Amino acid sequence: MIPAIGFASESDAAALKELYQVCFPEDEPAFWEWIFANPYRADHTLVLRNKGRVISSLQMIPCDMRLDERRFAAHYIYAAATLPAYRGAGLMAALLSEAAAIGRARGQEFSVLITQEDSLLEFYGRFGYLPALCCDRKRAADGDLLPGETVRRVEERDIPALNSLYEEACKDLLHGVRTPAHWRQQRELFPRGACLLEHGGRIAAYCFFDERGCIEAAGEGAERLVGRLLGPQAAVQTPPCGSAFPMGCIRPLGPVGTAVLQDRQGYLNLMYN
Repeated sequence: MIPAIGFASESDAAALKELYQVCFPEDEPAFWEWIFANPYRADHTLVLRNKGRVISSLQMIPCDMRLDERRFAAHYIYAAATLPAYRGAGLMAALLSEAAAIGRARGQEFSVLITQEDSLLEFYGRFGYLPALCCDRKRAADGDLLPGETVRRVEERDIPALNSLYEEACKDLLHGVRTPAHWRQQRELFPRGACLLEHGGRIAAYCFFDERGCIEAAGEGAERLVGRLLGPQAAVQTPPCGSAFPMGCIRPLGPVGTAVLQDRQGYLNLMYN
């Protein structure tokens, strides 16, 4: 029997941090401290308990998706986790079902997520999530800049230009809307790995990267920028415009979302992944 599902309370923060560190050991405790100081909210976090102990949880962070000039409310499934001893009992299925019901009640058209590994695409597919959030993967150029090109770190004043490049790259896609606050959070998460390419004083491309490699790049000259930062032949991950590799899933929550998605590709990235 599945225990009752409820929203987290403010006093659950320590238990949730413990749960996430067990389930996502590759993430440093400082990262979870940042999450709980920023996007986390108790009333957007579903939990299951056993004898009062939080044993399974997910966050459903509000976000917007955009296609052309149309915007759709959605939620982003994040930190979906179950303690190892309780896996295989349908707890996550119950949480995802409840999240979808809450999303519909809140007027949201989509539930979206980014998978930690490709094998999870099949898992989420059991619950109506389609592997339609994709990216392109290319190879970096040799890193030699063109005359007049320079590389520097992203600054606060660059956010409007970065968002314009992002929107241009995603103009034909159903994609996540990024607010200035979202871009600021990404600068915090990538303190040394948010860089851009300037050409004649114009921002032409950007790249976010860390020890895993290029997480996202966009703009004219993105391959040269990644080559300069990470070396030639480094992988370059961009919004899809040709070949597409699934990196996440999207679940329509009603007829509007189903009609919008159809066989369409979407894009979602830089979501604390």
